Amino acid sequence: MDTDYLVIGAGASGLAFTDALTQAAPDVEVTVIDRQRSPGGHWCNAYPFVRLHSPSAYYGVNSLTLGQDRIDQVGENAGYYERATCDEIRAHFSEATERLTQTGRVRMLTGHEHLGPGTDGERVRDLTTEQVHEIAVRRKVVDARYLEASIPSTHKVPFDVAEDARMVPVNDLPQAAHAASSYAVLGAGKTAADACMWLLDSGVQPDRIRWIRPRDAWFLDRRHSQPLKQVGATMEGISLDAEAAAQSDTVGEIFERLEASGRLVRIDPSYPATMYRGTMLSARELDALRQITDVVRLGRVRRIQADRMVLEHGEIHTGADVLHVDCTAHGLNNAPATPIFGPRRIVLQQVRYLSPCFNAALVGFVEAVRDDDADKNRLCPSHSYPSTIEDWPQMMSCTWTAAGRWLSEPDLSEWVAGSRLNLLRALPDHASEPSVQTAVMRYLTHVTPAIERLGQLDGSSAPRA
Repeated sequence: MDTDYLVIGAGASGLAFTDALTQAAPDVEVTVIDRQRSPGGHWCNAYPFVRLHSPSAYYGVNSLTLGQDRIDQVGENAGYYERATCDEIRAHFSEATERLTQTGRVRMLTGHEHLGPGTDGERVRDLTTEQVHEIAVRRKVVDARYLEASIPSTHKVPFDVAEDARMVPVNDLPQAAHAASSYAVLGAGKTAADACMWLLDSGVQPDRIRWIRPRDAWFLDRRHSQPLKQVGATMEGISLDAEAAAQSDTVGEIFERLEASGRLVRIDPSYPATMYRGTMLSARELDALRQITDVVRLGRVRRIQADRMVLEHGEIHTGADVLHVDCTAHGLNNAPATPIFGPRRIVLQQVRYLSPCFNAALVGFVEAVRDDDADKNRLCPSHSYPSTIEDWPQMMSCTWTAAGRWLSEPDLSEWVAGSRLNLLRALPDHASEPSVQTAVMRYLTHVTPAIERLGQLDGSSAPRA
């Protein structure tokens, strides 16, 4: 078996890359492999009540719409563009896979595991037959799993749980919730927030929920991440980022300014937040979560017993009637940034901040239309996925530097402008609106000094050339 590109991972990034590459280079052949039996990556094992935290309009593969670009009328997302359910996302990737394979140029090998280089190609094991064979790769191996997510249903619990203590992964919460009188939600991020919201929406009173938060998190206000008709609010948010970065002397001051402007929010404004994963909450979600006042801040959980919970900095009482809900999986991996393009290898990573599908599709397009790896890396500088507020400067300066470079490349700027995955795609349609003009001017005024200031704050120079 031989192929031009071997893509390791049939999740969101691997499929978005393959879709964009084959659209831009109609002569290439691609083989995609994945350990799972179905395409979709971590969505194959996601908890049942999960939704995208961002709008469906700019998620998935570039050539296939996800959802119907509707604005929700009810619920915590009312007034904003729809967010796909887990089932809708899996169906999207299934259809995308079918369309790709129907071209005759894409081979999909699910239930296969990549073992590394062999004598005559890349060694791959069929997990059904356990047979190992080699695939000769004419051009490049594409690592779509470098930032692979740690998800609740498959991650190893990082603490001890006694046999007589009651704990479930968040995936099992809907089945187990009815048999408990109170709940302890473990984790500080978006999964924990989702679990709390599910409990509240299911009629559980806030005083029956205890939230174990080792560190408090910053969240983006979802109103600043809207596409299409609401793209002006997105441009406003980006301009507020640039203004705060240009006018601040410390990372802490940046976040103070962004909170004051409404760009960023904390569930508890009275308590310092150090965690930043780039996830979003709406104002309605924020109000609901603030009803939970039993918050434990004693560090990470070390052990759960039938009658007590041992944490890094103390112990608390628990009991047989308490259902502990594990939401401690880390999410997307914040592995160190490495050059995306190299000899015979591509490592899919972040370029524009917090846009995994757009980034993978962008890399696929650039691979198709450029020959020199150094030039490709100049157009696609990588940065690690954020975990703390200290990761914000490099993430933003890398994003803004790359966006500036795209403007000087006619084919690339045309692709970005027309991409379904570009959250600013509709901006030209609203350029005459006063609020959009104000936001664009704020951004243009501050982005260059912001990049310079951020290079000083994160202890580095500009993003890698």
